[in-house]
Amino acid sequence: MINKNGNVIIIGIGGCSRCGKTKLTKELIQQYINLIQLNSEFCDICTSIHLDRFFNKENISKNLIKTTKGHTYRNWEFPGALFWDDFYITIKNKIKEMNENILNNYGPNKKGILIIEGYLLFSPEMEKYKENKNEYLNIFDYYIYICLDKGLAKERRMKTTKVANDYYDEILWPEHIKYCTSYIDLFKYLNENNKNIVIIDGNKQYEIKDMALSILKWLNVIKTFNSDKKFEETYNNIFSDFENQIQLLEKHFS
Repeated sequence: MINKNGNVIIIGIGGCSRCGKTKLTKELIQQYINLIQLNSEFCDICTSIHLDRFFNKENISKNLIKTTKGHTYRNWEFPGALFWDDFYITIKNKIKEMNENILNNYGPNKKGILIIEGYLLFSPEMEKYKENKNEYLNIFDYYIYICLDKGLAKERRMKTTKVANDYYDEILWPEHIKYCTSYIDLFKYLNENNKNIVIIDGNKQYEIKDMALSILKWLNVIKTFNSDKKFEETYNNIFSDFENQIQLLEKHFS
């Protein structure tokens, strides 16, 4: 079936810094390429776009916050820190390019996948920064959000791209809460309108391969569990009742 984006299925993956968005994106692409032969509807076109490649450094340099320790930092966490119009144009161009590639090389009945990930990916706050505000949040076919507790998120961040403690505690995490709490109402609205949404508990120790396979089954790339009990358990845990997922989201933002 051809969707609103032609032959391209768009998956959005959101979540706080270091929740595992990029890792999951890479694994999804790898497992998709490995498994497309199981479903004749799909071709081997699968790629990604990352929101954090669109930072607006001029806006960041103007948005300064002073912490209680007396340190002043540039704010990289608010919606104005990103070139949203450039991001959206890139998405639209990529959809066009992928559709042309699929139609020219695979035929009109094949599908490809575009994965878009970012820390403010679903934030309605960003709408004020871009022209195409009536289209953006509706472009996704599947919405994935990864919840991660502040303590574990901070621990992971400090092991990778380390920031000052007061920047994390007084800017990075509070800005995440400020601009993403609205996801609760957004996802409830999308669910009521029969959109495809899953909220994943990033604090649980899922194998990344099993997470990716579970999502590919959700996308119908994989049609069965192939008698893999571990994969089936992961799938059932991730795709629990929507009310449970919303409770997880509410806990995440509390």
